[in-house]
Amino acid sequence: MSARRQLSFDDLGTPLDEATLVVVDLETTGTDPGSDAITEIGAVKVRGGEVLGEFRTFVDPERRIPAYIASLTGITDASVAGAPSIRTVLPMFLDFVGDAALVAHNARFDISFLSAQAAACGIAWTRPLVLDTLTMARAVFRRDEVRDHKLSTLAAHVGASIAPDHRALSDARATVDVLHAIIERLGPAGASTLEDLSSAHRRARPVQLRKKHLSSQIPSVPGVYRFLDARGQVLYVGTSRDLRARVRTYFTAAETRRKVLDMLPRAESVGVIECATATEARVRELRIIAQEKPPSNRHGLTPDKTHWLRLGTDSQGLRGARLARAEEDGSAHIGPLASRHDIEPLRGLLTDSILGRGASLGAGAHQGTVPSTGGHRDRLRRAMLEDPRDVLDHVSARLRTHVDAGRYEEAEKLRRLAQTYLAAARRASRLRALAAVPLLIAARPSTEAVLGGRGWELLAVRHGRFSGTTLVPRHKDPLPFARSLALTGTGETELAAPLCQGYHQESEILLSWLESEGMRTVLIEGTWQVPARARFDQEHLARRFARTGDREAA
Repeated sequence: MSARRQLSFDDLGTPLDEATLVVVDLETTGTDPGSDAITEIGAVKVRGGEVLGEFRTFVDPERRIPAYIASLTGITDASVAGAPSIRTVLPMFLDFVGDAALVAHNARFDISFLSAQAAACGIAWTRPLVLDTLTMARAVFRRDEVRDHKLSTLAAHVGASIAPDHRALSDARATVDVLHAIIERLGPAGASTLEDLSSAHRRARPVQLRKKHLSSQIPSVPGVYRFLDARGQVLYVGTSRDLRARVRTYFTAAETRRKVLDMLPRAESVGVIECATATEARVRELRIIAQEKPPSNRHGLTPDKTHWLRLGTDSQGLRGARLARAEEDGSAHIGPLASRHDIEPLRGLLTDSILGRGASLGAGAHQGTVPSTGGHRDRLRRAMLEDPRDVLDHVSARLRTHVDAGRYEEAEKLRRLAQTYLAAARRASRLRALAAVPLLIAARPSTEAVLGGRGWELLAVRHGRFSGTTLVPRHKDPLPFARSLALTGTGETELAAPLCQGYHQESEILLSWLESEGMRTVLIEGTWQVPARARFDQEHLARRFARTGDREAA
């Protein structure tokens, strides 16, 4: 193996002609990411001025499209009839994006919608580098050159091959031409890397310039990086598929997060842990954060502090819980929940669905008790573990009542609560299934180079915990490598917990890997049954609500 040469500052960052960019545009039902929905996604993947591929699809917003939006975009309710939901489209789009940087005109709008939809669907998404052509255009094209910086104005000014027309793919194609014109302007000014481009309209802080030397010898491999103080204490932890490129961004004007800028004066070195794959790096990052509790990290500090809604034994009923326990005694859980404030609304929803409207306000409701007679408890447990129909029928009937009476705010509040229930039940079902498997070794096509080519990425999981990973050249039989993996990581079994309690974030990274395209099982102990997504899918609610309208029409 050749020794790594020391890198100069010019070596740091991703050269623009090697950077993969995905230019994206969305059409939506409105401007609020929290209450409006996506109706169309269009995207163009480019590298070095060459178009690598395009992505375009309508999205069912699961609500009516306002008339003024339809007149602006030409996208009507009929246009999206039969289109897939965002829960189907978003994973496909994120696969299309891969490791590329995202580009959009007025990127705050598009990225806020993508982030909100990912959160609502329970889809893990580590946001990539984002470039905003609106922000860059304001720095490049002065007002004496263009009257404004709207996409249509800029497209006409640079001679774009297609005029934007408020349709996602057309607007994305026009944005590509605007982006290339911006790059041509900034190139002579010294913008040669992706990071230069993202910060072309800003200047690095003095502390970033003083500390820039800390990134000079970081390798270009997947792994975990740790900012350390003079005593070797961990200040901040992160991960990347390319450590060199990622660490370098902390010392450019593209980095504006207050927690990072406050941390940099104390940083004296950057330590790295090289990993075989990006998946291993993400797991190691979570474990280091949980153990070291770096002051500048927020997410993942206390994975053991979670919130569940638990159906206890006959004498206990429904109540909030901080720990998930074994369910062999007939108990049941949904979660982990995003907030403890979700517990009471969910308890009320489930109780009313099974016992009747207002049951959650009756005697004993403050204790969360559920009568054991008449199969009520069995129905409640089934709604948490297997079948949401009782809850969805109850919600659909109430939604129809609210909508018919014009109480749209109440209807939207109830719909969001139902979505919280479905997401929590689905989350628990996936964790429950993976936690039950003593050992699972799977393979998928590798996104990393293996001996100069492509191959297989093998992953070993024990009771939902990461056990090991390796890369296998494509011409090699993966089975011997899998058998070697089966001999490692046996200590992870001793740390196993019901529903992956205390390490669910790690388990959800592994579940996302196991659900990726091309995955195949190589070795398994026990039984691995991938939970049916449709069981707690939000499309069930939309279909049941539609049926209430059909019955009224009949």
